[in-house]
Amino acid sequence: MSKVLFWAPYHGQGQTCNLQVTALIMGLVYRKRILLMQTHFMNNNLEGPLVGYNVDNESDESEIFYGIGLDMAVTYSNMKKIDIKLLESCCLTFPNTPIYLLPGTQTKCRETFDRDIARSATRLIQDADECVDLVFIDANSGNDALSVKMMDLSDLIVINLTQRRYVIKKFFEDYGERFIDNAKVFYLFGDYDDNSSYNINNCRRKYGKYIKANNSGVIPYCTKFMDAQNEGNIIRFIKNGLNIRSKNKENKLINQIIMRFHSGIRSYGQEETDYFFHKSCRSVEKMVSLL
Repeated sequence: MSKVLFWAPYHGQGQTCNLQVTALIMGLVYRKRILLMQTHFMNNNLEGPLVGYNVDNESDESEIFYGIGLDMAVTYSNMKKIDIKLLESCCLTFPNTPIYLLPGTQTKCRETFDRDIARSATRLIQDADECVDLVFIDANSGNDALSVKMMDLSDLIVINLTQRRYVIKKFFEDYGERFIDNAKVFYLFGDYDDNSSYNINNCRRKYGKYIKANNSGVIPYCTKFMDAQNEGNIIRFIKNGLNIRSKNKENKLINQIIMRFHSGIRSYGQEETDYFFHKSCRSVEKMVSLL
């Protein structure tokens, strides 16, 4: 049972996409029961690419999430009644996956959210952690008070970065010392391009005081994954990419998948989608080792 916090120093670093990929691979390959949740008040799209609703149509969202989600789960937690059955009743689940999606708040008033939801979110996270193997939290960026609070109770903090020189430099200036001695930190570069001068090897050399081989990884840019996000079918995309079939329940599945993506590493550079899965699986493997 572990709590994994996905956080970025600045908005727009791809942390939600990184969380989705990481959680699905970890759930499908390592067969972990994973709760996905977010603590954003607005401007987040954790749910859409998973459930396929049109994010531009508020009526679709309201219908799908009616009577469930973060608000209801916090209510149960405040009543000290959270167990796996109640938690599941607040979530959306997906056939042949161990993923539980807890939709974000439906509260429209920021003051109400801060008072009634955010203040109790950490208790909910601790309760949920007793019900599933992993809780993945999509947190607000920057020095958000709730995000900082959740860092203290998390078992792993995934710091999401992109290959923009200004962002990387500013992150280490503003936040580097906060995480320098923290053994539960993982640096994850999303929308990754290995041809950039700020590729992962160069970043490890330049910022070796912080970024090391065992605490960093990448989620490469992938056109087909972007299309799957737009179409709301990333679960099918990940399952097909990993070649997972629901009838295959043997424990050796983990080793089969990892070995398939570890072998022939140079050939993956020629095919964008295979390279995406190869690097993503390697990153997830490192996170699992830290947990």
